[in-house]
Amino acid sequence: MWGMFAGSMAFVICGLLLLRSNFTVAIVTIAFFGSCAVVAAVDLRRKLRTRSPAPERVKLIGGVPLRPSRLLIGGIGIWMAALGLILATFGAEEGLIIQGIGLGLAALGCVMLIGMALGRLPADFLQFDPSGITLGRRGFAYLVRWDNIAGLGTGEIGQNPAILIRLHRPDAIEVSPPQRKTRALKELARCESFCGAPVVLMTMLYRMDATLLAQALDRYVREPHARDELSVRLIDA
Repeated sequence: MWGMFAGSMAFVICGLLLLRSNFTVAIVTIAFFGSCAVVAAVDLRRKLRTRSPAPERVKLIGGVPLRPSRLLIGGIGIWMAALGLILATFGAEEGLIIQGIGLGLAALGCVMLIGMALGRLPADFLQFDPSGITLGRRGFAYLVRWDNIAGLGTGEIGQNPAILIRLHRPDAIEVSPPQRKTRALKELARCESFCGAPVVLMTMLYRMDATLLAQALDRYVREPHARDELSVRLIDA
C-alpha cells in the first residue's frame, strides 16, 4: 500500500507539472491518481491504528439501531460524482473507455446523493441485543442469535475491513417479516459463496474498528452472562 501511495503521489506531481502545457491530461491525471492516493492513505492510516494496543474489554451499546455513516456515504457520493464528471469532461483525449467510466461513476455518485436526499439511503442497520445481532436490510431484518454463532474473525473485502461470522445453522435465523426468510437465506448464501462466511459486517460503513468490534462480539458469544450489558436501559426522568 505504501507503493500505491508513493506511485499515485508521483503521478499527481507529474500532473501538476503538466497543468500549463496540457491542462486536460493534467486534470484527469490529478483527479484519478489523487483519488488513488487518498484511498491508499486512508488504508495506511487504518492499518497503523490497528497496531496500537487493544483494551482488555470492549462493550457495545445495546438496543439501538446503528446505521451507516451518512457523512461517509455522502462523501463517497460527492467524490464519485466529481471524479466521474472530470473524467467524462476532460477525458476525450484518453478515449471513449475513460469517458464511459467517468459517466458511470458520475451516474452512480448522483444516484447515491439522490437516495440520501430522499431518505432511501442508507437502508441497512445493525443492532446488538441480549438475544443476538439484528441486521436490517431494505424491506426486512433478521436476527442471528449469539448461540448460533460458530465463530468469527476479521478480514478484508476489497481492502475494506470486515468481520466474517460463521453460523451453526444459517436456516435458524429469525426474519421479520417471516415471508422474507427466503430472501434473507439467499443473501446468506451469496455471502458464503463470495466472502467465505454467511454474515459479513462491513465495519468501515459504521465507522467502527473491526478488531475492537470482533473482540466485543467474541466475548458475547463466549460469555452468555455478558450479554445483559446490551439490555436497553431507560434513564429516569
